[in-house]
Amino acid sequence: MILIICMQCVIVLSLAIAARRSLENALPVFCFFLVLMPLEARLVIPGLFDFNTMRLSLLTLLVLYLYHGRSNSNDSALPLKSLMLLNVTWAICSTIYSLSVATSAKQLISQVVEYYLLYFLLVRTITRVSTIYNIVFAMMMAMGICSIFGVIEVYARWSILRIFPQNLWITYNGGVDPLYIEWGRGLRIRSTFPHPILFGDALAMSIPLTLYLLSIWERRRDRILLWISLVLMFWAIYKTSSRGPWIATILCGTLLFIMVHNRVRTYLLVIALMAAAVLLARPGVWSTIAGLYESSTDASSPVGASYLYRDALDNAVRNAVRKEPGRALLGYGLGTFRELGLEINFLNIVQRWYTCDDNWAVFLYETGYVGLFLIAALLFSALWIAFRTYWQLPPPESYFSAVIFISLSGFYFLLLSVAGYSWGQQGYMAWILISIAVSYSRIVLQDDDEQTEDEEGRGMEEQYELYIA
Repeated sequence: MILIICMQCVIVLSLAIAARRSLENALPVFCFFLVLMPLEARLVIPGLFDFNTMRLSLLTLLVLYLYHGRSNSNDSALPLKSLMLLNVTWAICSTIYSLSVATSAKQLISQVVEYYLLYFLLVRTITRVSTIYNIVFAMMMAMGICSIFGVIEVYARWSILRIFPQNLWITYNGGVDPLYIEWGRGLRIRSTFPHPILFGDALAMSIPLTLYLLSIWERRRDRILLWISLVLMFWAIYKTSSRGPWIATILCGTLLFIMVHNRVRTYLLVIALMAAAVLLARPGVWSTIAGLYESSTDASSPVGASYLYRDALDNAVRNAVRKEPGRALLGYGLGTFRELGLEINFLNIVQRWYTCDDNWAVFLYETGYVGLFLIAALLFSALWIAFRTYWQLPPPESYFSAVIFISLSGFYFLLLSVAGYSWGQQGYMAWILISIAVSYSRIVLQDDDEQTEDEEGRGMEEQYELYIA
């Protein structure tokens, strides 16, 4: 417990020191800790909620914003505000109608209030493109450190999560060890994330961002750190043994090759050649991938069963919300699936399940069809902002918006395979990217408009001078 208190003090002091000159300078530090720190780093307040480092970082940033950040913040309109208000209103109605009001109220704080407060603070504080790049760099460094922790898991059979009290561990083996060992797949690394799939999700989102930074970054020391982090990320995503993140990485890499026309293309080709060389030099790697694919198509294996479970899950969720009009509209309440479970007919056996490997199904079950529509409209509106900015800007300014679009698309795709929206650091990462997409669009398009106005103004002055002459 003393260790956790010390960590939280370090976070508060780091943010306060970084914000001495400007609150904007503290944003990369804030995002670094948000990605790096695990859910195990928390203080449990009995009967209320857990005070983890994510909440501490957010509250500290809010206090700093109220103290001196508001005078330096931009006063432009806040995009997505209307959809957020609608989503909050519906989440409150769903909470009132919930099967467990206390559980839903806690989820309302973590899944709605925290994310939207994060968005508000970032969008209101970011005024420079350089700040955006520094935020992304800080996040990638955090993911690089997480990948190092994954190396330690594999070769030392030791998890960094062991430094925290055992009663705070998120385990899958009866509380014996935070290492994730699965029959048929062996050790799957999770680093500081709650589950290997969630770590894989974060890696799949990070790899395109790291490749883009490498294509524009000039500082030699930082480029070396980025290359090391990138290599470790590819190794770590392989060691998660997670099919969804693998597929998402391939899809994101393909989109990156199509949409970004700079050195990223060369890097992708080199990575593809290196991957082919590894498969030829190490047949065991190919055997592992092929074996996982074959197991996915075998319903009698645990891997194949987990794949088929998602179809049974979707059917059970749709049937559950159809039972009465109130549930179809408002759902069963935020957080109730994991808390109360749902009876699912899977492989001709009806039993109660407490894990939902499809976050879109969770949205439907917990907030009804209206709630699903509202959250989808909100998330895809942010995606549209990134794509619209990519379409409006000329290259190379448009490439960064393309990368944000690709990373967010990867995250939305991965929500089909795991309930990762509000469980783990990758949910915060997604909302950081949403905030960045909005801020980058505002800053760059505004600068472009100002430049156009200046050019038009100079043209009019030249015409006036000619007229006078």
